[in-house]
Amino acid sequence: MKLKNILLTSLCVSSFGATTIQAQTINEGFLFSQENNGGTARFKGLGNAKTALGGDISSITGNPAGLGFFGQSDISITASYNNAANEGSYFGSKVNKNKGRFGIDHAGTVFHFPKNEGYYGWQNFNVGLSYENTNSFNNHVRYEGTNPDNTIVSAYSDEIDITKNVAFADDLTRLKLIERFADAQQGYFPITNEMEDKQQVSDILTKGFSSRTAIAFGGNYNNKFYIGGTIGFSSFRYENSDQFSERGWTKNRATVLADNPGSTFADPDHENSKILDANYELFDENYIESEGAGIDFKVGAIFKPAVDWNIGATITSPTWYTIDRYAESTITADYYDNETASDSFFGADIFYQDQEFTYRVVTPWKFGVGLSKFFSRGLISADAEYINYGSTKIRTSGAIDPSWEEGWDADMKDTYQAVVNVRAGGEYLFTNAISGRLGFNYFGNPYKNADNKQYSGSMGLGIKLSHALYMDIAVVHLVNDYKASRYTIDETFWDSSNPIASIKHQRT
Repeated sequence: MKLKNILLTSLCVSSFGATTIQAQTINEGFLFSQENNGGTARFKGLGNAKTALGGDISSITGNPAGLGFFGQSDISITASYNNAANEGSYFGSKVNKNKGRFGIDHAGTVFHFPKNEGYYGWQNFNVGLSYENTNSFNNHVRYEGTNPDNTIVSAYSDEIDITKNVAFADDLTRLKLIERFADAQQGYFPITNEMEDKQQVSDILTKGFSSRTAIAFGGNYNNKFYIGGTIGFSSFRYENSDQFSERGWTKNRATVLADNPGSTFADPDHENSKILDANYELFDENYIESEGAGIDFKVGAIFKPAVDWNIGATITSPTWYTIDRYAESTITADYYDNETASDSFFGADIFYQDQEFTYRVVTPWKFGVGLSKFFSRGLISADAEYINYGSTKIRTSGAIDPSWEEGWDADMKDTYQAVVNVRAGGEYLFTNAISGRLGFNYFGNPYKNADNKQYSGSMGLGIKLSHALYMDIAVVHLVNDYKASRYTIDETFWDSSNPIASIKHQRT
């Protein structure tokens, strides 16, 4: 079955086999390839359209050629408050969650070294050092509703059929969640009732950040051509706590007999018969912790064909990450006589602890071009950036099976695609001391088979307090609309559609 228009909010069904680890690692490889383009408040207000602009400390990680525009040394720090608000809609129910945090988005300094060669030739070589928060993983997404169509246990059954994981089948049998079809070639069917109402809740809490410390140089040749380069040292920490619960009723004896006349659940003298016509509660919980570090390089150039025009270009190498990862998962099932009972008459759980392992991620190359036009009282600037997320490489390290690499490469190409991100912004000087800014970003959809709409708008204000002191304020509002599913099933086999939640993510 080919899944379209849906993002999986969890790519595992708690069985820590090779298939599960590979799927989770593909998701993480993409996640750690993304950046939210942090920078100074000035460039945030401009929509981060900075490829063809210089004279700002954001140039260290934006376009290092922009360092050549500095005529004196400078220092800057940008603090921020980041609030993630999510609305999840699922089977007609809506849930809102918020998570906010204060932090330092950017800090840096530029050292100016004039060459004193007159008007012609090299005017300066400047060096910059900076720290930048490139992504915030702090988020809380929750959706819940009454699903009358299917159960997550059908997804477990599909997983067993695909992976032939006998150990996982034995574990689910011990939890009284599945039974074999009379025709063993068909695999397993759920004891939980697919067609009855089930209260389902998905709650995903993520924490962490990624950052880059960078050193860059930029030179100014003849006030016409500017070049620069950056070496970046990136690091991140990421935690994902994913909890899913389902509560409903198990099947009755007649329904089980239709799928397997010899089932022990349908035998009145067998202890399994107590499980039928019972109220059940199922919990599927996953925890992932990853941290890593890497290095990357960037080169950039800016050309001034005229005094009032800038043309910029950048090439950013992959970030070569080494990542340490730990994961664990639990499935718990409890059975009750009725919906109001507080004590279960049967309950069990299974715990999976994934071995801690190390792997490597090589993020995609990035190519950017930009154009800026200057006016007597302001400027406008626009960028385009090309990234092929399908080219992300995941490589083994240590004891991991090297044969997984071909599967990872194929899965990345099947799941992700190339995008063009567009940024535009403008600045207007109201007085010699106060300027206003507006910006807009459009982000291409990185998924081949899922809807994902993402864009942002920004506005800012700049105040020159003295000859050497300035203050900038910016507000950035990002909107990301997508559809998600906690699990997917074989829609043809089960004659049911995948349960889909609509998520509206807004970050300010």
